[in-house]
Amino acid sequence: MPYETIISTDEYSELSVKLNELSILIAGFCPGEIPDLGLMLNNLDDLINIAKGIDPTTFYDISKRCKNYVEEMILKNLDDTKPVEEGVALLKSILCYLKKGEPFTFDYADVLEMLEENLSRDVKEQTAQVEKKDTNDNIQNAPEKISDDDMEILTDFISEAQENLDTIEVSLIELEHDPVNTDIINDIFRPFHTIKGVAGFLSLTKINKLAHATENLLDSARSGDFIISHTVTDSILASVDTLKALLDKVKQGIQTGYRESDDDIDVDSLRSRLKQLQISLTKGEKEPLGEILVRKKELSQSDLDQALEIQNKHSVKKLGEILVEEKKVKPKQVASALMEQSSVKKKIDVQVRVSTQKLDDLVDYAGELVIAQSMLRQQTKEDAIVSKTVSQLGQIVNHMQNIAMSMRMIPIQATFMKMIRLVRDLSRKSGKEIHLSMTGEDTEIDRNVVDALYEPMVHMIRNACDHGIEATSERSKTGKPAQGNIHLCAYHKGGNIIIEIEDDGKGLDKDKILEKAKSTGLIKGDEQMTDTQVFDLIMQPGFSTAKEITDISGRGVGMDVVKDGIEKFRGHLNIASKKGKGTKFIISLPLTLAIIDGMLIGVDDQRYVIPTIAIQKAFKPRQGEYFTVKGKGEMVKDRGNLIPLIRLNEIYGTSNNKKAIDACLVVVVESKEEKKAILIDELLGKDEYVIKSLGHSMNDIQGIAGGAILADGKVGLILDVDGIFSIVAQRPLEI
Repeated sequence: MPYETIISTDEYSELSVKLNELSILIAGFCPGEIPDLGLMLNNLDDLINIAKGIDPTTFYDISKRCKNYVEEMILKNLDDTKPVEEGVALLKSILCYLKKGEPFTFDYADVLEMLEENLSRDVKEQTAQVEKKDTNDNIQNAPEKISDDDMEILTDFISEAQENLDTIEVSLIELEHDPVNTDIINDIFRPFHTIKGVAGFLSLTKINKLAHATENLLDSARSGDFIISHTVTDSILASVDTLKALLDKVKQGIQTGYRESDDDIDVDSLRSRLKQLQISLTKGEKEPLGEILVRKKELSQSDLDQALEIQNKHSVKKLGEILVEEKKVKPKQVASALMEQSSVKKKIDVQVRVSTQKLDDLVDYAGELVIAQSMLRQQTKEDAIVSKTVSQLGQIVNHMQNIAMSMRMIPIQATFMKMIRLVRDLSRKSGKEIHLSMTGEDTEIDRNVVDALYEPMVHMIRNACDHGIEATSERSKTGKPAQGNIHLCAYHKGGNIIIEIEDDGKGLDKDKILEKAKSTGLIKGDEQMTDTQVFDLIMQPGFSTAKEITDISGRGVGMDVVKDGIEKFRGHLNIASKKGKGTKFIISLPLTLAIIDGMLIGVDDQRYVIPTIAIQKAFKPRQGEYFTVKGKGEMVKDRGNLIPLIRLNEIYGTSNNKKAIDACLVVVVESKEEKKAILIDELLGKDEYVIKSLGHSMNDIQGIAGGAILADGKVGLILDVDGIFSIVAQRPLEI
């Protein structure tokens, strides 16, 4: 005789909804919250009432057992929801079989055992805990020591969790612009799921519970129960920030060897907020077409209201049709709002997690191999057969070095994406409408250079939001769009990466900068200064023209630190601005800190490397092209222009030999739109040089960026052109 069951479609739907609601309540339950348990009881009563007429009575019986357990939780102040969680999972399985009309033949005695026997065990455990607490009221618990095995696991967990949270932040900003994209929601859901699971295994309770609550909210969103809004994004970002704080506690514990207390970090209120948000949004409806168009700023609210009035009079017509007929929106815009765009995922190569120290070591040894190969080539150049083999070896070494360097290169996108959240937060705090756009975010750069870029970029973005972009009312008066724009751009130029941060704000006021510089004694006031030199004044320590100090910027601290931070990595910062139009900060940094493309020169018995990026030209001056100018010193003439001359032997005191200009060569170099000519004896060739540190005792020598081991095994000093220009500017003129 075939198995028969009586369950209607309506009953199935009602039971399914109630079970889902119960799952949410259990997931968000905070120990000691009696109202939460009351809501669970109400839900179970509904399940029992609906299931009364269902045969067989298995579903009804399990529901009753779950209700009894929740009642015991209230009466005896228990907080273990595991038995009722298992009960709900069992009910869902039974419901699936009821719908299919098939018998549920699986053994569920273990669940019944948990619902019944767990009660007495929990009471005993909690009573014992209370007695233990009473006994040790005056004894301070010693911190728990972290075992060696746990230390290694926790270290890996922190590294992976922090990486996941950074990824989540980037994806959340993308999701705000495309709130129905299920692929992005899944990309956010998975890291939370991973963090929750590993934290549970490591007994990191607060991390586990908060990640679980956030995961539940995202699970409802990816199931289509609601559309991601700014409120949801803010809540998830708050969860990310709290999880980062909790991870910092774990990191501190690793450093001390003992688990750090996280009692000062409250997660219960945030969990409750996430749970309530999930429940309220789940009961709501999908975002209407009109609201989508308004949110995307393709339709004004007044136009939407008018279209809805027309729809009320002509109920046959759809809203999209009315909006197109009234020419309020284009058909393409309506179609875009109606369709969920599924983004094409890039194919991702299989990756292996490698220690950054190992990568750095690999790059260092590849550099040593290049040096050794160069020395070998120098020593064997007289032997044609050996020289040919060495040449082939050189090609292999160069390929290997390029691969090693590329392994340390990462896209600058992650740093750019962090700026999106920064602008979002600053925009809300300042009350301004600011949009951040970007190009070239796939541009790759050395990982160490990326680390150097973050702080300077944060400071300049803060300045752009606070001082650059005007208030909405002020922009309207000048005929600008209400929404200000900050544009980030990255691209390669020569051996450098260029980062541009441009805003369409009020720009820099040259007169105000000069007035401030004069009042603080930075300038006398009678100098002839270019725009670049004027704008460079804002990078002096303590310089600020801001009338008010805000919590965003304006303290006169930062631009000098930004400049020093960039120059520390052989970079340069230039500023271009036009009053009333906007400002552009241009950061130039080497693609890698390990290798430099340079020209080897000889001065007396010394050899130096000039970075190729700084060289404009090299030529041999003729008689009559050398001049001395009062107040400016030695000059050399090039195509009608006089260029200041620099003698390296005088700067570094290597000799007192003052050679005739027409017996030497000059190399014209440029830094920040300023040109000077370096007097040299000979050009020895262009090559790539592995940069070596000169040690702590010689790190602060102005005008020297490092050293390079040359083909003959000797050391050549790598020149810092900007530093040399600074030395020349500080020296008294000798004619």
